[in-house]
Amino acid sequence: MFYELRNYDVAPGKQEALLDRFATFTTLKWKEYGIRLTGFWTPEIAEPQTNHVTYILAWESFEERMKKFPAWQADPERARKWEETEVEGPLARRVYNLFMEPTDFSQLDRGVPYGSDPSGRSPYLFELREYDAMPGKRTALVNRFGNFTVDCFTRHGFRQVGYWLPVMGGHNHQLIYFLAWESYEERSRCFDAFRADPERQRAFAESEKDGVLVEHVNNSILRPAAFSPMK
Repeated sequence: MFYELRNYDVAPGKQEALLDRFATFTTLKWKEYGIRLTGFWTPEIAEPQTNHVTYILAWESFEERMKKFPAWQADPERARKWEETEVEGPLARRVYNLFMEPTDFSQLDRGVPYGSDPSGRSPYLFELREYDAMPGKRTALVNRFGNFTVDCFTRHGFRQVGYWLPVMGGHNHQLIYFLAWESYEERSRCFDAFRADPERQRAFAESEKDGVLVEHVNNSILRPAAFSPMK
């Protein structure tokens, strides 16, 4: 599988209308076309990020994507729905998309659940973390995650959803991953324990003896939409 991370810059005042179109039309039509929605989120953090939606589609191949997505975009019923819902202007100002492949240790592709059955709990908060590795250091960063960080996260109670590398879009120093949390308090507790772990400190010191691996981390806290398969 490979994945398409899509981020919409929503037109001011159009968030509710866009979400309604996804919930009552778009995601239903996607099922007819065999388009797999992995998860759909809105920002939990305050402005300016609240005018965004984020979702992930899963594809067996790039060829499948190039066959199914253009067919969906050419659907006459879709064109009519867009005309109807955009009488007063487009709902999204811009759409950003990034094609990603999973790492060898990505839980989603290994069939490792990130949590219990959502029918028996409240929806999680999700954290999208995007790492910009130092030039020439991404391989070392990915190896540190695969050989140490993933297991250390597990020991400290992190719910790991998946890890990906860009194959089209983005840039060649990125590592992207998702975490899931019951609450902000749980997130703070787990990260504090992880950072204080002497084994983590040793592993990071060893891996960074020739310089730090990460130049910048961008993270977003997201809340799943009611129609998101991932909650």
